Amino acid sequence: MESINLKHASGSSRSFFHRGTPADRGVIHQMFKNEDYALRRLRRGEQLRALGRAMARPLIIDAGANIGASACWFAAHFPHAHIVAIEPDPANFELLARNTEGLDVELHQAAIGARDGRVGLVDPGEGEWGYRTAQADDGTVPLIAMARIVAEKQAAGYTPFICKIDIEGGEADLFTPPTDWVDPFPLMVVELHDWLMPGQGTSRSFLQCVAARDRDFVHIGENIFSIRN
Repeated sequence: MESINLKHASGSSRSFFHRGTPADRGVIHQMFKNEDYALRRLRRGEQLRALGRAMARPLIIDAGANIGASACWFAAHFPHAHIVAIEPDPANFELLARNTEGLDVELHQAAIGARDGRVGLVDPGEGEWGYRTAQADDGTVPLIAMARIVAEKQAAGYTPFICKIDIEGGEADLFTPPTDWVDPFPLMVVELHDWLMPGQGTSRSFLQCVAARDRDFVHIGENIFSIRN
């Protein structure tokens, strides 16, 4: 096991643990070097930051949390936010739990989808950041409905702020109806995977979902920033 030291603007620091694999080093580069989710990339970034600051209990959903780099980045940049981190792979989840210990991060070892159920975990050989899920009634991984999580958090007094989704093609199921959970989020950050899974149309349901809504569509690097108007 290896670690890096994360330093925050407040002067505090914490260790972030990883396995030294290309996938782990890649996600560390994306989050802490390149800062893929930084709002300064957006012309509306300051507007979104001000909106988040004005929320008493902002909610961030981290779907496809991997080893916790994105959750730690969100926690550092939005320290008053409550983060729900969802990751199906047991080994990734173990590191996710270790790396987010002491932070306001609620953990779910599960997959995320349009409705509750079960799925199987698939390793297509892309490394630890490329695990996929497949529908299976006897699957070993719980499938949690996004609509249920969002509704429960709203009932508990949290206000949706950011929903980050990087679930290796699982967006094909996630953005099938019901999709009313999308509307309360000022910002969604979604990685689509048609490039990785050609011919399967995994982005279709997402595109249909956002096309029916009054949201801006900004493409930066691997991610789509969907901003509510």
